[in-house]
Amino acid sequence: MEEWHALRDQPHYGSQVGGSIGSGSSGSKRSHEDSVGSSARPMGREAAKKKGKKKSKDALEEVEKEWVEFKESKEQEIEQLKELTLVKKEKNKLMKEKTDAKKMKMYLKLRSEEHLDDRKKELLERLERELFGN
Repeated sequence: MEEWHALRDQPHYGSQVGGSIGSGSSGSKRSHEDSVGSSARPMGREAAKKKGKKKSKDALEEVEKEWVEFKESKEQEIEQLKELTLVKKEKNKLMKEKTDAKKMKMYLKLRSEEHLDDRKKELLERLERELFGN
């Protein structure tokens, strides 16, 4: 009998005598590991539905979280672009003021001269139009 206990778990002897390891043709669809290791039943229909709904709910929450993060990052980007636009407008305004100051200095210099050639007269007239809109 001791020999049998030593050999009964081997596939060759177990399948012939109907030992603990089946041949697979017993009609059971479960694997040997499932039936021997635990007595737990497979998941039922309702439990499977709940599990599926939970997974889809978790996935939906994850997508919604990512969407909120994406929106927040885009809003921050828009704010940064607005600030950059304001800075550029201010810079352009200062550049225009600087250019107008140079034109005014040139206008005053040309205006103070007594005898102007044609080129300087034309430049003086153009500066008057640009500066004073006449």
